[in-house]
Amino acid sequence: MNQGLFENLIGRFADGTPVESTPSADQRMMSIKDNLTRIFNTREGLLPHLKDYGLPDISEIYRTMPHGIERLESAIITTIEKFEPRLKNIRLTRLPQTQGKVLTIEFTVSGEVQGIGRITFQTTFLSSGQSSIASWKKL
Repeated sequence: MNQGLFENLIGRFADGTPVESTPSADQRMMSIKDNLTRIFNTREGLLPHLKDYGLPDISEIYRTMPHGIERLESAIITTIEKFEPRLKNIRLTRLPQTQGKVLTIEFTVSGEVQGIGRITFQTTFLSSGQSSIASWKKL
């Protein structure tokens, strides 16, 4: 099984794509992307039974810039290591700020997936606290 439990239970990925219509080679990467999206959009402490699930409040990160970015980077790596075990040897790279995107922080998150190799996702954090993850690509 390439998809995670969540996708297996509901039969589709977060974007609405049915699992069975997705090539099996892509199912694991889509499942990892969906899980990272859920993790990155959940605030730490929100789930009573998993206090360390999610990331710190992004608005607090922006208020404590530039030192807040170091806290966010550390939290991203720690959280992925704990809650996305399919991704190993994680690397996080902060991207330079894009002209016109003043209130965003962008990273590439890459890691190794067993049987697939190294994959990468581009992640954007907005000052509103939301994050988005661009489609995965294999390196």
